[in-house]
Amino acid sequence: MTPVYVAALVAVLIDGVLVPSAPPAMLVGGHVIVPVELVARFASSVEVRGRIVTARREDATCTARSLTLGDPVLVELTPLARCLGAHVAWDGRAKMLSLAFGSTVTIKTLPSYLPLAPQSSPDAVFTPQPAPPTPRPTALGSPRPRRTAIPVAPSWPVASTAPNP
Repeated sequence: MTPVYVAALVAVLIDGVLVPSAPPAMLVGGHVIVPVELVARFASSVEVRGRIVTARREDATCTARSLTLGDPVLVELTPLARCLGAHVAWDGRAKMLSLAFGSTVTIKTLPSYLPLAPQSSPDAVFTPQPAPPTPRPTALGSPRPRRTAIPVAPSWPVASTAPNP
């Protein structure tokens, strides 16, 4: 019988900032698995060739083996982050992996999911407009009669006043 692993979602913090990813970081078999795009957010460059992922940050160059061949490319985060100079801390109760770098880290933002989607400037403020109320049907005329029968005799035992034969 082969073991079955259940993936739990993991929050990843880089220098105290929550960094989301798509697909989200997962805990599989005791290892935090992330898409390579999350590594690219704190590394200066990431290169994928086949199943080998090479990440560079400052003067460190690290390689890791991809866990998938398709898209998205998934890698194990902890050894790669340690190789790139991060101090790694795990909070098992909160399912949170914290990465702390000794130097300043610029966390790059992800590009929009749809490249043709309209982009908003950082100064723009989106204010939603309230929707009109939903029309509700109203019943006109006299109320409908009750359809359940009202019992004439009580459903509980009542002391009888009639003589027993």
